[in-house]
Amino acid sequence: MRTDEATDAAVAAATEQGLSISGARVLRVGENGVVVFPAAGALARIVRGRDAVERVAAELRTADWLQSRGVPIARPMVPVPVVADRFVVSFWEYLADGRPADLVTLAHCLRKLHSIPMPVDNLLPKVDPFSGFEDRLALGDALRAEDREFLSEFRSRLADQWSRASFTLGLAVVHGDAHMDNLLQNPEGRVAFIDLETVAVGPPEWDLTLTALYHECGWFSLDQYRQFADAYGYDVRTGSAWPILRGVRMLRMTTWLAQSAGDYPERERQLRHRLASLRDGTAPAGWTGF
Repeated sequence: MRTDEATDAAVAAATEQGLSISGARVLRVGENGVVVFPAAGALARIVRGRDAVERVAAELRTADWLQSRGVPIARPMVPVPVVADRFVVSFWEYLADGRPADLVTLAHCLRKLHSIPMPVDNLLPKVDPFSGFEDRLALGDALRAEDREFLSEFRSRLADQWSRASFTLGLAVVHGDAHMDNLLQNPEGRVAFIDLETVAVGPPEWDLTLTALYHECGWFSLDQYRQFADAYGYDVRTGSAWPILRGVRMLRMTTWLAQSAGDYPERERQLRHRLASLRDGTAPAGWTGF
């Protein structure tokens, strides 16, 4: 998704809902876009494809359920998705001056999330570690034919391993994309999970893997990672499923980047590096974030 696409869709949807667009600015773009409207106290999440309406509606229902269970979240501001051209937009409260929470706070909030009773109905899906894989390949204009073949074969190997994996921590409600940028904290100390579209039922290790992998990327020090693992009470790297979890997350990080690499030269350079390092076994050395 390009910055201009995210902005145009968010502004159109905000105008339709009567929200002030004064001071609108893009926070990030990738698979989805995020635009903040500070005058309205709103955060817009922009999803590509009009067929995403039900998926976004499900995220809004999930938010209501999580809030009813005492999980700290950013609350929806508009109860239904808004369609704007080729995009679907949802509006959430904006935590003014909110910043990514530290790793210890993330660990504590994940412990709380993982401890709530699972829903008895079908509100939440099961974790699908390969969700969106085909769509990401289709959108990856910077991928070559041999890249697509390599990634597809890598996925097949991981899918076979995942089907036979044993997870130490059992099943729980998981966020699905649990990193610091998806847990905000404001100066008053309030914390809130955002980006709830991947909330599901699955192994808690799924939420713990990103921080461990980001440490391997060099984004966190060993001391920072140990503080995270100690605060949660478990080091995901000690489990038998760690190599599988690690591989799946690296695959997802690579295909996520592939979606937008064709629009940004620096992302395409990083994509080429990630693919090369997956092939030669040096991943995730030299991986940078966006």
